[in-house]
Amino acid sequence: MPRCLGTVWMAVLVLAAASHFLAFVQLVSASVRIGEVMGQPLATPSRPRVARVARADGPVGLRSAEHSGELTQRKQRPVIAVLVAMMLSFSLAAAALAPPDPTVEAAWGFVRRNYYDQTFNKQDWNALHERFLRRVDQGERAESVVREMVQSLGDRYSRVIDAATFEQLMAFDPMGVGLVLARNDQKEVIISSPPFAGSSAAKAGLRQGQRVEKVDDMSFKELSLLAVADRVSTRDPPSVTLTLREGEGETREVVLERLRQAKPQNQVESGIVTNALGHKVGFLRLRTVGARSALEMQEALGRLRAEGAQEWVIDLRGNGGGSFPAALEAAELFLPKGATAAQVKLPSVDKEKPILVGEEGERQERVGSATEPVAVLVDAGSASASEVLAVALRGNCRAPLIGSRTYGKAAVQGVFGLPNKEAVALTVARYSGPHGERIEGGLEPDLSSGLSLGGLSPQGLMSALGAPQLSA
Repeated sequence: MPRCLGTVWMAVLVLAAASHFLAFVQLVSASVRIGEVMGQPLATPSRPRVARVARADGPVGLRSAEHSGELTQRKQRPVIAVLVAMMLSFSLAAAALAPPDPTVEAAWGFVRRNYYDQTFNKQDWNALHERFLRRVDQGERAESVVREMVQSLGDRYSRVIDAATFEQLMAFDPMGVGLVLARNDQKEVIISSPPFAGSSAAKAGLRQGQRVEKVDDMSFKELSLLAVADRVSTRDPPSVTLTLREGEGETREVVLERLRQAKPQNQVESGIVTNALGHKVGFLRLRTVGARSALEMQEALGRLRAEGAQEWVIDLRGNGGGSFPAALEAAELFLPKGATAAQVKLPSVDKEKPILVGEEGERQERVGSATEPVAVLVDAGSASASEVLAVALRGNCRAPLIGSRTYGKAAVQGVFGLPNKEAVALTVARYSGPHGERIEGGLEPDLSSGLSLGGLSPQGLMSALGAPQLSA
């Protein structure tokens, strides 16, 4: 309800309550007068009260004072009752008219729409909604209520991110305009979170849920989200133009000033391991999995192949993860078109959904670019997105895992900004291997790091396992 309508309704309530109050007082006064005339008391007190009077009237004066006190008390009781009722009515009306706390409301909505477990840890999420808002109305801080809300999900990976940390995360926004984009259930690209406070997107009045068709000349019908973000960060333009879809056939353009970002650091280290017999093994080391990982891996494959590399070793040891879509793009460099890279469980579907290679436009250009033998090195520090990359290659019989058991995290977090400048990180999906292989608990390697593998030259593989000294 708009504030202006809320004010009008409050005035109506006040006038109505006041008129009822005056009518009630008049009725009480008339009843008192009738009681005095008829000589009938309005109520029989359980114990007579004796009032002291200034003049000594004897028994009659004493009775008059007692009767007067009873009448005064009887007059006050209805008045007090009406005042209490009026105060209670005003309190209830104010509570009904007061808007819900925006931070609690936003956090509750993000969980309801995006959390992968739609039983919400077997809780009635709608009933909790009213309880959370009521606690804020009673004076509890919204920050503490939101933290308890997220904790009630019982998910070790879902959490609240404080404002300072969230600002640091947003500083790495490759587009540099304060927006987080994602695809909805209809595959449309939308603004998935409120624009970060103070960003050019916030200043332009962009809102969560708006549909984005293009960034500059790049259409999301042809390019993936990661590809667009990568091109923006690589070009490093002073501004970007967003084409927003307003209606069925209506669009409008918004020009957003871009915060200049430092050039992205390399995410892939590469080199060639050569044994005593001259056999060359291309070595790719990923410290993290990010928007540029697949692009840099593709460039390294071409360069090392030109230098004579005939086989590949991908080193994921100590790789704590990163972007899950980026991990799938990296896996597609080694998989044929149409192969299942992973299975994903989303809030909008009851069953796991297969993710096929080549589902998005530009990826088809890179499909199957590496057909040579490949092996993947893993350890206990290999987690999250790096485990998705590892299981995608092993599940398609493209690469064995060599090393030790991985960390075992299959949850995907989405980060959603809140009106109070904090954010909630929620598990929005869970991944498994191409054939439903579980990642929780860790992936067992096919071979320990001390064994050689057929298909790769033993000498080249052992050299690769010795971790060549590349630039840190």
